[in-house]
Amino acid sequence: MVAFFALKRVRITRGKDVAYDEVFHRGVNIIRGENSSGKSTISDFIFYGLGGEFDRWKDAARNCTAVRMEIETEQTIITVQRVVGTKQEPILVYYGDLEESLSKGIDDWQRVSIRRTQGSSELSFTQVLFRAAGIPEAPNVGNSNITMHQVLRLLYADQQTPPGKLFRFETFDTREIRETVGQLIVGVNGYELYESLLRVRELKAEYQDRDRLYKATVMSLPHSEGLTSIAALEVRMAELSARRDSVTTEIGDVDNLVAADQSKQFIAQRQEMQRRLRKLAADLQDREQRLVDLGDEQEEIGQFVTYLEEQLAALNAAEDLSEKLGNIEFQYCPACLKPLTDGDTQHCIVCHEVVDEDKTRSRYFELKVDNELQIRESRQLLTTKSAQAEKLQAEIRALRREYSSAISDFSSRYDISNSPRESFLAERYKLLGGLEREGGYLEELRVTLQRIDDLSAERAQLNDQIELLDAKIKRLEASSYARVNKAMNLVDVIGKRILKGDLKREDTFEDPRTFSINFADDAMLVDGKMNFAESSNVVLKNTAILSLLLAASYDADFWHPKFLLMDNIEDKGMEEKRSHNYQHLIIQESVKAKFPHQIIFTTSMLDPKLEASGLTVGPHYTRENKTLANV
Repeated sequence: MVAFFALKRVRITRGKDVAYDEVFHRGVNIIRGENSSGKSTISDFIFYGLGGEFDRWKDAARNCTAVRMEIETEQTIITVQRVVGTKQEPILVYYGDLEESLSKGIDDWQRVSIRRTQGSSELSFTQVLFRAAGIPEAPNVGNSNITMHQVLRLLYADQQTPPGKLFRFETFDTREIRETVGQLIVGVNGYELYESLLRVRELKAEYQDRDRLYKATVMSLPHSEGLTSIAALEVRMAELSARRDSVTTEIGDVDNLVAADQSKQFIAQRQEMQRRLRKLAADLQDREQRLVDLGDEQEEIGQFVTYLEEQLAALNAAEDLSEKLGNIEFQYCPACLKPLTDGDTQHCIVCHEVVDEDKTRSRYFELKVDNELQIRESRQLLTTKSAQAEKLQAEIRALRREYSSAISDFSSRYDISNSPRESFLAERYKLLGGLEREGGYLEELRVTLQRIDDLSAERAQLNDQIELLDAKIKRLEASSYARVNKAMNLVDVIGKRILKGDLKREDTFEDPRTFSINFADDAMLVDGKMNFAESSNVVLKNTAILSLLLAASYDADFWHPKFLLMDNIEDKGMEEKRSHNYQHLIIQESVKAKFPHQIIFTTSMLDPKLEASGLTVGPHYTRENKTLANV
């Protein structure tokens, strides 16, 4: 799928009044009018409606209430609405066209934030629009995702940014962010590369942690006793069990009768221990049952995740099949086989309902987004249940040890003999107690040895994963380097062609040998130079961002959404003749482009020949007839 989005309609309101409502189209869109007639205000609203973090509103714009825009992509149509407010104002999304959204209540809209909240399962606006437009998510070096705002900085040329800068100016900006946005735009699989880099960093930290725990646990072993393996420990525990059985047998032979003069205190102690045993048994049974129930819940959740994944695959297959088959025309009724009369191709030949392909695509997209959200939430719940199960297992092990010790104590003191000879029993019980303590010690030692084996296996597994990821990163870096070279070579060819078409005002532009863009440095260079006359810098800036869009319009591997908003083509003292020439260059290049795209530019110097071209949007605005009405 080719990455793409475009505006179909922009509507700005002030309360119930409509201040601006115009339809846009693919290709070139021209908003023209006198200076100070509000053209830049419309550009700001478009930037804001697409997720730009903007709050420097002009007076007329501040009096407006909201902007609503219909956006088309290759796979769906969505309508977005954003209240005029702060940089972080959330966006409402409706899965359908703008006209239909006008009659829908708040329950039919989805409220999404501008930025993704850490740890939240809710989708952000960037995720919604990226998925609709076919753009992958891309994390930057700081492990935070690139937002729509950051991408728009390369798609919107405003009048406030110095013409020598490639990206729209922003106070808090870094080389890493610009580099990541640039790589995403040209089609570098940055998500997989950055994800692999972050993952290998996490694995190495995890390996160091496991290695430290392994060494510390090994150092804690009593090496003098020779118990450094589970096999040696099993031999020792078997010997201990035999000795304990022998002592218990000796105690059982002392006396089989309960002394007639046994004290009430002895009976009370036995009853107290019986109550304690019953409580321990009940607690153990309760936790074991909870563990069984938790296992059943995990199995059900796992089955539900599998079902959701199969449902998502089925949705994708159904949508793909629907697009490939198109509208099936029946000549005979599938029920009675009678010939069918010709019908309107816009209506179903069987049920006569209106066939709305845009609405169908929007519904498919909405279902897929909802399905993916349910999968994410179910997996998070599964992780929580696993943690609960591990905690219960630890509690059960502790209770079993305590219950086993209490049973042994009760058995030796009350079940076997109730009237032992004092001296004999004192010696045997003391010995038995020592054996029990040694057994508990050996059981703890078994856990330690098992932990060492587990840590050793985890270290080996982590090391294997690190080696595989290191190899993968090397392949991805080589692939990224090749992709960047291919993409930028195409940008170089297109950029030089556009500069050659400029009027002869800058010697370097007349026959440039090289044209290059450096995303990290926020710079554009022609034959190694980056500083020209101010009007030539404007031409260079617009040529750079236009070349990126046009390159993406020929090469499907770009993830550039093929959308461009230019509010500066005649900035910095641009002469009218040069502006007219550049307008025609934009249109000529747009006509030759291979893939769908949209270019919107504003001008106060429109070439009169273009008035009847069908490329203009709205009337010719003046200071008396501004872009925003009723404001």
